[in-house]
Amino acid sequence: MVQALTEELAKTGIEGLDEVLGGGIPRGRCILVVGGPGTGKTILGAQFIYNGAKKYGEKGLIVTLEEGAPILKADLRKLGFDLDELENEGLIKIIDHSVVNYLPSEKFRELVKFMDMPVFKAASLLETLKNTIKSLGASRVVIDSISALTFQVADPVERRLHTMLIFKTLLDSGCTSIVISEAKTSQLEREFIFEEYLADGVIVLQNIYQEGNLVKCVYVEKMRGASHDTQPRPYRIDYGGIMVFPKERVFASFNPFSGGV
Repeated sequence: MVQALTEELAKTGIEGLDEVLGGGIPRGRCILVVGGPGTGKTILGAQFIYNGAKKYGEKGLIVTLEEGAPILKADLRKLGFDLDELENEGLIKIIDHSVVNYLPSEKFRELVKFMDMPVFKAASLLETLKNTIKSLGASRVVIDSISALTFQVADPVERRLHTMLIFKTLLDSGCTSIVISEAKTSQLEREFIFEEYLADGVIVLQNIYQEGNLVKCVYVEKMRGASHDTQPRPYRIDYGGIMVFPKERVFASFNPFSGGV
């Protein structure tokens, strides 16, 4: 196992991932999880919140900006994670700011007009975020995804300013946070995004082809405050969520298809 540095770590509780991370995510840091479609970004973020509440007694907040909360809960329930149970116990809270929430309605038409404004303001969401963190007493936060919030901003300077505001809000909260972002990837090559320079750590999830098979791999691009594994490691998604194989190499003869998806 990779040896952790002296900074206190928040365990993800995801099998094999904490070993790759050197023990967990440094507390109070803001981590970016980057990946293409179907890599399990949402699952990783949800497990971080679920395990924090269930295993470690840490309250958590999920801000969903893409799929609605009912769909998110239904998908995770199929993997064995009952978010409703934890929400009813006051251990987690989900803020649903997904666009589908407004379809079809007058609110949606108002939202479209709002997004067409020259300056897209995230202030309302961030105020809700700060207030909910305080009222819940949350120590973990996941935003899924920042891409859904910033893609509407055409001007690159404005987009960066809004992104910086989101990261600053999370860092000022003192919570251990995960921000999810979409990324264009091709095997182990991908386009770098602005958020990577703001984040204290970057975890990359990718689908690659190995000997004709599609293999999921994870690697830690950077993690300030922790000594981490630098090699891509295979993982799979099964009932029970993500399972990382920290001792296996992606390009070895390991077969991740003995079960799961």
